[in-house]
Amino acid sequence: MEVQSTYEAFEALSARERYAFFLSPAVFSELFREGTSGEAPRLRGLRALLKPDDTSGQEAWDPLFSQARNYQGEPGRHYEAPRLGDSIVVDLVSPFCRRSDLTSPVFFGDWVPFTQDEGGVVLDKLRVALAEIDATAPTLSRIIRNYTRVLIVRKREGALPASEQVSDEVGAIRLLNVHEPGYTHEQLMDDLIHESVHNFLSTYEFLEHPFLLAGGSTDPDARPVSPWSMRPIRVLPFLHAAFVYFAILHYAMRRLEKGSLTDEARAQALRQRNRYASGFLMPGSLSAYVKPYADIDPRVLHAIDQMQALVRRRFTRTAPPRSEARPHPSPLTHKEGFP
Repeated sequence: MEVQSTYEAFEALSARERYAFFLSPAVFSELFREGTSGEAPRLRGLRALLKPDDTSGQEAWDPLFSQARNYQGEPGRHYEAPRLGDSIVVDLVSPFCRRSDLTSPVFFGDWVPFTQDEGGVVLDKLRVALAEIDATAPTLSRIIRNYTRVLIVRKREGALPASEQVSDEVGAIRLLNVHEPGYTHEQLMDDLIHESVHNFLSTYEFLEHPFLLAGGSTDPDARPVSPWSMRPIRVLPFLHAAFVYFAILHYAMRRLEKGSLTDEARAQALRQRNRYASGFLMPGSLSAYVKPYADIDPRVLHAIDQMQALVRRRFTRTAPPRSEARPHPSPLTHKEGFP
C-alpha cells in the first residue's frame, strides 16, 4: 500500500516537481535512512515529502522546498524561495529548515524566524560572496552550482557563525547566523566552497567508489590529528579535509592575484593562504597520517600526496634564496606571508 500510494503521488507531480524530487537533499536523506535501516523499505517518509496530508493543515511544499502552497495556513497564498545564482534555493522557512537536531551546531535548538531585514542581509551577503567567487575562480563556482541544491540558513542568538554539510543529506549546506556581522565576507566565501566540495566528494563516493574500501577494516577509535586544525578527527573526515583545504587554498591564492583588494582584504587573504597551506607543509606525507588506521582506496592516497607535492613545490619555488632568507614564524602561527 505504501509503495502504491508513493508511486501515485510521484506520478501526480509536474515535470518541474519531478526534477526537484530527484535533486532534493531531503529525498536523498530519506532514501539513505531507508537503505541503512536494516528493515524492509516502508517509503512513508517519501510519501510525506511527495504529498502532505491536506486534511491536517500541513504546508504543501515541493520536494526541493523551494515552493509552497497555503503557506503558514493562509489559503491561496503561494511562497517561492529566493535563489542564489539562479539555481540554489536559499531556505529560510521550510519544514526542512525548521527541524531541530541536537547533534548539529546549526540545527541545535528551536527554529527562530528571521526578520525581514535580517533575511535581506542574509541574501545580500550570499549574493556578494558568490559573485566574487564567480569572478575569482569560475571552476569553484561551478562546483558550488553543480553540487549544492539548497542553502539552509538558521539563526540562534549568542551562537558563533557556523557551517556544516552531512553525508546523508547530499546537496545541502547548513549555515548559522549569516546575518551577524561576525560572519565575514571572507568566511562566507570559504564556507560556500568548503561545504560544496564536501557535497562533491560525497556525491563522488556514492556514485563512483568510497574512499574507505568496501569490506575493508577501519579502526573505529582512530583519530589522526588534522595538520590544519590540530584536532583529532576520524579517518574519512581527514581524507575529505585534504581536498577541501586544497580547494580553499587555491581560492585564497587566486584572490591574492587580484589588484583590487584593499589592504585589509589582502592581509586576510594572506592569513587564509598561510593557514590552509600549513597542513600540506607539515613534515612527512599526508597519506602516512592515515594509512595505519584504515583500508583506503590507493587512488585517494595518491591524490592526497599529489596535492601535497603541488603545494610544497609552489611554496618552495616562491621562497627567496637562502642567503636572503629572513627568520620567519611557523606557518601554523597564521602570520602573514610566506617568505
